[in-house]
Amino acid sequence: MTGRTGPETPDLPASSGKGATPPPSLPALRDGHPVYVASQMLVRAVLHSLADVTVVGAHSCPHRGPVIMASNHLSYVDIPFIGAWAPRNTIYFSKSEVRRWPFFGWIAYTYGTVFVRRGEADRQAVRDSLAFLMGERMVGVFPEGHRSHGKGLLQAQPGVALLAQRSRAPVWPVAITGTEHVFKQARPKILMRGGEPFDPMAVAAAEYGPRPNHQQVADTIMKRIAALLPEQYRGIYG
Repeated sequence: MTGRTGPETPDLPASSGKGATPPPSLPALRDGHPVYVASQMLVRAVLHSLADVTVVGAHSCPHRGPVIMASNHLSYVDIPFIGAWAPRNTIYFSKSEVRRWPFFGWIAYTYGTVFVRRGEADRQAVRDSLAFLMGERMVGVFPEGHRSHGKGLLQAQPGVALLAQRSRAPVWPVAITGTEHVFKQARPKILMRGGEPFDPMAVAAAEYGPRPNHQQVADTIMKRIAALLPEQYRGIYG
């Protein structure tokens, strides 16, 4: 995902039902596929040469079923760092232009990407992300919608709440620190911390009442991410 959580379209029609699989236009390697595992190990080796990486709590990621992986967003390199150590193939959002890029477009298509048309409410992108979730995949989102560059969490955009509401998938919160220093410092320390999966709709309802709005659900998710971060990274959720 390149700096956006995807479209925010609360009037999107409901998805087609349980058991649906990702549409043919959005192929992806399944979790545990030998090609995916081998490429993940290769990327880890490369990234280890760039940074001193520590991963905590990866075991807390649900091993099967639909999952929304929600993380803070510091740098463009968050995606390869999280993807290299996440225990499941993480499907991110990306701008639609990437599909036509040489090599990178093929990578995005092969490993699974939800392509988003920027500057508009892209309902197809929401449908595609829901199809991945109903196909029991893990979709990665950055609820802030923009990179914070290590200056503290930004307020969540409500788009992530739409996915949570429509899919009823649990959210796995992930916090990452240090990626804002990659390429600026020699092997900066990077920490990725996974929290306990939770039902954001139920948690938001307990805090805000039985009918939380999308912003309240998104804020609930960000609070779980903030709890995994050092105080200086928590921003408005500190």
